[in-house]
Amino acid sequence: MNSLFRFALIPSLICAAISSVTLQANAATVLYHNATLINPATEQRTEDGWLLVQDGKIIQQGQHSATTALPQAGQRIDLNDQFVLPGLIDVHLHLTAGPHRVDMVDGAPVMTVKGHPEITQYHAISTLATGVTTAFSPAGEPEANAAYVKAQQQGEWLGPQLFYAGYIFEPMPILGGSVYPKDEAGWQAEINRQKALGVQVIKLYFGLGKEEVAMGIRLAKAEGLKTIAHLDQVSWQFAADQGIDMLTHAMPTSAELLTGKAREAYLAARKNPMNQRFIYQWFEHVDYDSAPMQQLIQTLARQQTKVDLTLLVNELFYFARELDRLYPEEQMWVFHPQSRKSWRGLMAAPSYDWTKADMAAAQQQMPKVLELFKRLYDAGVPLAIGTDLSASGPFYLRELQLSKAAGLSNWQVLQLATIGGAKHLGLTDRGELKAGYTADFIVLQQDPTQDLAAMNSIETVVQAGKAHQVAELRQRLPALSQTQL
Repeated sequence: MNSLFRFALIPSLICAAISSVTLQANAATVLYHNATLINPATEQRTEDGWLLVQDGKIIQQGQHSATTALPQAGQRIDLNDQFVLPGLIDVHLHLTAGPHRVDMVDGAPVMTVKGHPEITQYHAISTLATGVTTAFSPAGEPEANAAYVKAQQQGEWLGPQLFYAGYIFEPMPILGGSVYPKDEAGWQAEINRQKALGVQVIKLYFGLGKEEVAMGIRLAKAEGLKTIAHLDQVSWQFAADQGIDMLTHAMPTSAELLTGKAREAYLAARKNPMNQRFIYQWFEHVDYDSAPMQQLIQTLARQQTKVDLTLLVNELFYFARELDRLYPEEQMWVFHPQSRKSWRGLMAAPSYDWTKADMAAAQQQMPKVLELFKRLYDAGVPLAIGTDLSASGPFYLRELQLSKAAGLSNWQVLQLATIGGAKHLGLTDRGELKAGYTADFIVLQQDPTQDLAAMNSIETVVQAGKAHQVAELRQRLPALSQTQL
């Protein structure tokens, strides 16, 4: 072969090799097209939009027009003028917990939230079917959370990708839920044990005192872990001053955030430890323009402390005797039958001795709860959407609706549900429809920017590039429904 012929042949060989690589890449790609792409992070709608997915990632996205051809792909899926939204993120989902109940341990009754693998699988599938592709469990049995993640990684279980905390640090014994070491060495040992099980966040709880909260934050930080707290008599301000990373629940019920006679009246009511009316009475007494509350809001905004308020929890407590109206039985398919039997009773427990006047007083505080949300939002405190249950479903939608009722637009609410959730969990690869991001998105028949109830019209959930039809996911649930606890 002469030299001229050899040089002439090289470009042809290169072109053939490039063509071969291109064909192989296209064979592994999926093109989703003919849809309106909704990207809350940028408040952008792209009509006749398309997404090109490969190896679980969005590699391109764009808009089809008469002058632009669709990209080549190994598979094309026509979405028939539906709407595409980034996958939802639930930042407060107790996915591996079982229903609250009382078990006998060594002859004594102990509250338990210990779960069961089949119940966890049920809730994981039902939650995925309602559009939640990523979740954070801010508490739970660390072994169960680790087992869930392992089963997902091995392709055995469907459900949201899970990030998690472990046992809460709390004096009240809860089987499968809490731990309370006797001294600092014990705290250190438990934090190290949880870390070894993949826990990323240490959960500090209701019954702890100031010294314990400060110690928990300090020890967790030394191990490179974050901290989240559900607090009561220890104020959010104290926790923020210690460097807490996250706070949860619209129940910052510390008297230290109140002033004057309001504080005195509240403290007098709290003398009875069995009186749960403080859940709403704190809101009767609080003045958001007072110096303690203004300082708190400014501190949370300055430090960018992440907050999930779970507004629906307040509503569930305040309207505990109207749950059949708020959440009809046909919506409860998201719960395993064992959870379905007990959740209403759990929500009604704090108000077991409330009079009709108490219930009315509690319900009158919902606007004050929503005002707290809006005050934090307007100040720039990072918020996200969480449900505080073992399955998202109608509860996630209700949290979106309550966020809107607080004064946000649909776009702003959808931001909290997507990019807001990603930022809450420190994730930089999801929450948007964007090249290079994980291919987590949902396909809806209706437009959620016009009506948040469009979340009830999800047909397809794509998680890490794998498409799941909602109807097919729901068909998996009966086989997981027989477990008894």
